[in-house]
Amino acid sequence: MSWDSIVNQARIKELFRSILTRKRLAHAYIFSGSEGVGKDAVAIELAKVVNCEQSKIDACDTCPSCRRAAILQHPNIHLIFPLPVGKGEKNGDMPLAKLSDDEVKLVQEQIQIKSKNSYHVIAVPKANTIKINSVREIRRDVALTAFSSGKKVFILIDAEYLSDESASALLKTLEEPPEDTLIILTTAYPDQLLPTILSRCQHVRFGPLGAEDIQKALLEREAIEIGEARLIAQMADGSYGRALRLVQSDIHDRRDRVVNFLRTILRGSRMDIVNAIERLASELDKADVEEFLLLLQAWFRDAMVLQHGGGNGSAISGDDALAKFAAHYGAINVAPIITEVERAISLVNKNVYIPLVLMTLAFKLQSSMTTPSTR
Repeated sequence: MSWDSIVNQARIKELFRSILTRKRLAHAYIFSGSEGVGKDAVAIELAKVVNCEQSKIDACDTCPSCRRAAILQHPNIHLIFPLPVGKGEKNGDMPLAKLSDDEVKLVQEQIQIKSKNSYHVIAVPKANTIKINSVREIRRDVALTAFSSGKKVFILIDAEYLSDESASALLKTLEEPPEDTLIILTTAYPDQLLPTILSRCQHVRFGPLGAEDIQKALLEREAIEIGEARLIAQMADGSYGRALRLVQSDIHDRRDRVVNFLRTILRGSRMDIVNAIERLASELDKADVEEFLLLLQAWFRDAMVLQHGGGNGSAISGDDALAKFAAHYGAINVAPIITEVERAISLVNKNVYIPLVLMTLAFKLQSSMTTPSTR
């Protein structure tokens, strides 16, 4: 049924099927895990299930309630996420009341996109916090009777953006939840939530997705070739949300950037390398740098596959550049290089100065690829 719209997370889906079968649903949950692994998708699907008119375990997807839930227009289902503060906004105002018409339109567009793709990351300019007025609206809605026989479901996306004031206000609702209410907080950073909030919610942890699961989902849902799906799955780092963003980008241009970077490391002077890194740092934001490094990592993984007599690897071998590289540098030990790239990705995630990370990596790669070694 509709749980199948969620990429893998079999353990989580079976957990909630069991909970729903035994009628042991808690009043509040925290879904934690990396961005794009399916936290929001499961939250939205669970909201649909508990409001389905035909089943309370697997949503039927055909009843009026399911159809309204599918477009996120169900009166019982509420998405709460960071919003900008409106001009002249005061405590007690409705969350959208003081936003401009353009801002309200953008928020509505983001919800519409989310309804079509639950892995979509909602992005609204100048939205740096989950506002106190958004949480106060939850308190107002909690007091109302649920529509039909379902549950009122409040999904707080990116809950780490709760302000201190908002978190304190939410805590009051968590302390006295009505029987017909379900609150779900999704976050990649549960340690940033108040301990008192953590203690009042059931914590469900989502693991990263496997590359094979991501590749399978891409082939079934997106019109792309198997080689490209394999490459994107490798680059996605366990996140289907990231994979979808890569589908929308020009993966081959990104591949060419990696190839050119490697050529500079192998053939260029020290100044050439410095200049190349300065260009990368100026052209790419943090997310782009991370994707660049993941693609670099995929290149070396494919090279290792070729070294050991495997096939052509991923779509990164769209031309014969990878085969030539693997043949020419067949004596190098690729495994430590992959480890160095992984370390660089970790440093970028920790907000270490990007040019320094790339510079250090470049010269380590240069040393590894130009110094004879045995595997």
